[in-house]
Amino acid sequence: MTTKIIAVSLATAFMAVGCVAFPEDGYYDGRYDQRQSDRGYDARYDRERDRQRWEYQQQRNRLEQERRKQLYERQQWEQKRQQQQIQERRQNELERQRNEQQRQQAQKEREKRAEWERKKREQDRNYEQRKQTADQRRQRLDQQRDEQRKRWEDRRQDNRD
Repeated sequence: MTTKIIAVSLATAFMAVGCVAFPEDGYYDGRYDQRQSDRGYDARYDRERDRQRWEYQQQRNRLEQERRKQLYERQQWEQKRQQQQIQERRQNELERQRNEQQRQQAQKEREKRAEWERKKREQDRNYEQRKQTADQRRQRLDQQRDEQRKRWEDRRQDNRD
C-alpha cells in the first residue's frame, strides 16, 4: 500500500512538473507581460482595434454633435417662425386698427358734412322765411301806407271840396 501511494505521488509529481515544463497552450511563460514575446501575437492588432474604437467614438461624437446642431437649428427656426407669426399678427392688428380708425373718421366726416348741410339748408330756409316775412311786412306796410295816403288824399280832396 505504501508502494502504491509512493507510485501515485511520483506519477502526480511527474505529471505536474511535466505540464509546467511543457505547456501545451504556449500562453504563460511566468512573466506578467507575456504578449511581447509571443510568436503569434501582433501588437498591430491592439493598435488597429484602438484606432477603430477611437474612430467609432469620434463618429458617435460627430453624429451626436450633428444631432444637437440640428436640434438647435430646429429650435432657432421654430423661434424665428413664432416671432414672425407674432410680428405678422401685430402688423395685421395694427392694419385692422388703422382701417377701423379710417372708417370711423370717414363716418364722422360724412356725419359732419351731413350735419353741416342740414344746418345750411335750415339756415337757408330760415333766411327765406325771414325774407318772405320781411317782404310780406314791407308789402303790408307799403299797402297800409298807400291806403293811408290814399285816405289822406281822399280826405284832403273832400276837405277841398
